[in-house]
Amino acid sequence: MGGAFSRRIPAFLWTVALAFAFLCLLSGILPRKASQEALRYFDAGFLERSWARANPAYVNSGLSALVSFAALYLLTRSSPVSARIGPVFRLSGDVSSRGAPVFGLLLGALASALFTLVSLPFSAYGGYFLEKAFGMSRISFGSWLLDYAKGSLLDLVAHGVGGAFVAWVMFRFPRRWHIIATAAFLAVSVVMSALYPLVIAPIFNEFHPLEDVALLEEVRNLSTAAGLQVDQVLVMNASAKTARVNAYFAGIGRTRQVVLYDTLIETRPLHEIRFVLAHELGHWRHGHVMWGTLLSALGVLVCLVLFRMARPDARASFRYSDLENCLLTLFAFIVLFSYISNPVSCYVSRSFEKTADAFALSLTQDSESFIRSQVNIAKSNLTDVQPPPFIRWFAWTHPTTLERILAAE
Repeated sequence: MGGAFSRRIPAFLWTVALAFAFLCLLSGILPRKASQEALRYFDAGFLERSWARANPAYVNSGLSALVSFAALYLLTRSSPVSARIGPVFRLSGDVSSRGAPVFGLLLGALASALFTLVSLPFSAYGGYFLEKAFGMSRISFGSWLLDYAKGSLLDLVAHGVGGAFVAWVMFRFPRRWHIIATAAFLAVSVVMSALYPLVIAPIFNEFHPLEDVALLEEVRNLSTAAGLQVDQVLVMNASAKTARVNAYFAGIGRTRQVVLYDTLIETRPLHEIRFVLAHELGHWRHGHVMWGTLLSALGVLVCLVLFRMARPDARASFRYSDLENCLLTLFAFIVLFSYISNPVSCYVSRSFEKTADAFALSLTQDSESFIRSQVNIAKSNLTDVQPPPFIRWFAWTHPTTLERILAAE
C-alpha cells in the first residue's frame, strides 16, 4: 500500500528536482572562461584557484541531492514504523488522538536520522575536506564532526516535534490541518528567530561584545545616520574554525544583533568594515528577518495547499499504516517542493541583499571603498566571483561579487 501511495507524488516534482540536481552537477564539470569584467578586478591565478574550489562543491551538491532523492524514494516505498516499530509502542490498528503524535514523532525522527546519515559523506567533503584543502578550515575533523552531530541533533528534534504536531493536527482537523500547520510554522519561526542569537548560535561558536573603540564609534555614527538604535555589536570567534571573513544580522525585536567575524576585524581596514556594518544595518532598517519569516510561511502554505490539491484524499483518521503513507508522502512532497522552489527563495534573498547594499552605499557615500571591500573579501574567502549561470540562478543567495561591484560603479 505504501508503494501505491508514494507513486501518487506528482511526476513533475521528481522530474524537475532531478533535472536541477543534474544541472548543478553539470555546472561543476563544464569548462569555464574568465570574463573581461572579472579580469578587471581579479587575476587569472585567483580565478583558477576559486574555480578549483567551487567546481567540486557544485558536483558534490548535485550528487548529494541525487543520493538524497534516492533515499527519499526508498523511504516512501517502505513502512519503517507501522510494520516494524509501531507494534513495540502499541501503535497498530486504528489511529488514536494520543497515538498519532507519538507515531509522527517516531517517523519524523527516523526520517531526520536517515537523511543525516545519507548526507554525512557529502557534508564532510564539502564542509570539511574541501575547505581544508584550500586553507579555509582551521579545525580538526573531530571538531567538525562534533558540530555536525550538534546540528543533526537539533534537526532530529525539530523533525520529531514537527512530525508529532502534523500527525496530531491531521487527525484532529482533517479539513483545516494545512492552515493550522502553516500558522504553527509561522509562530515557531518568529520564536526561533528571536531565540537564535541567544540559544542556537552559542552552541556552535563563542561571542563577545565588540570592544574596539574606533569600530564602536563607527557603529554609533552609522546607526545615528540610519536612524537606528544599536545597543550592541557582537564579535564571533570565527578564527578558531575558519579563515573566512563575514558578518551577519540575526534576531528580531530585542534580540536583534549585528555579528562580525573576528577574522573580518583582524584582517580588514576600518573603512572596509564600516561598509559591512552599514550593510547589516540595512537588513535591520528594512526588517529583512521578519519579511523572510513571513515569506517562508507563505511558501509553506503554498506547498501544503498544492499537496492537498495533488492528494485530496490525504487524511489521518484511519489506520497507522495509512497515516504513515500519508506522512511520508507529505515529507517527500515538502522536500521536493523546497528543492525546486529554491530559485524563488534565492531571488528573494538576493533582493534583500541588493537593498542592503544600496542602503550601505547611500549611508556611506563611498563607492570606491565599497568596491575595494568586495574585492578583498572575495579574495579572503576564495569566492567564485562569477558562478555558472545555473548556479547563480538556482543557489546564489547574494548578488555575485561582480554584480555588487558593477552596481556600486
